[in-house]
Amino acid sequence: MSRTYFTERVFYLYEDMYKFAGEQTHLVTYHSSTAGPVQVRTDDELHRTLIIGRQSYAIADISVPYSTKFSVSYPNGHVYSVEDNNGMLLSYDDKGNIVMTIQTYVNGERIKEEGEEDFPPSALVSAAYPDYHVNRGMPGFLFLSLGLLIFGWCNFRYQAIQDLMFCLSPQRLMYENPEPSDFYYFMSKVGGIVVMVGSIFIAFKAY
Repeated sequence: MSRTYFTERVFYLYEDMYKFAGEQTHLVTYHSSTAGPVQVRTDDELHRTLIIGRQSYAIADISVPYSTKFSVSYPNGHVYSVEDNNGMLLSYDDKGNIVMTIQTYVNGERIKEEGEEDFPPSALVSAAYPDYHVNRGMPGFLFLSLGLLIFGWCNFRYQAIQDLMFCLSPQRLMYENPEPSDFYYFMSKVGGIVVMVGSIFIAFKAY
């Protein structure tokens, strides 16, 4: 059930997440559960048009050897450049100044600063090129959670596991011919329950 969640690549425009919805000739559509659709038109190998609502954003690949760059043209005529710096997209205005975007929200609504564009140039490049889409979540936590769940159940259910954990405990070295007590077995069961409950919380962190 989680496979699609972790393997499906997505991109974000501010707080809205988009994922692939369909493809026609030279037109790819992405849907979000919190915003309207986004379409990407591949005009040719180097030029793409991003359509958000009624606005169109032209993106051109202007890469040179050893440097991946893009030009982003807004409907208002503003043009920005975006540079790939080891996987991180950095935006620059027409004067070469880096563009920093600060997200401000009031009652769940984004408040634009004076002169701020609707969307950052780097976010538009990420939307237009699937290579910059990302995977969600951290599936490693699921495997960790499963391992802890199995360990907790075994520690709760099987005395052989409880005895093994007793033998591995460094505290037993303090006594001569130590034997596990009834209280130890009781606490082993309690500990197993705690580990199983904890594994559930760890599983949620995967998402």
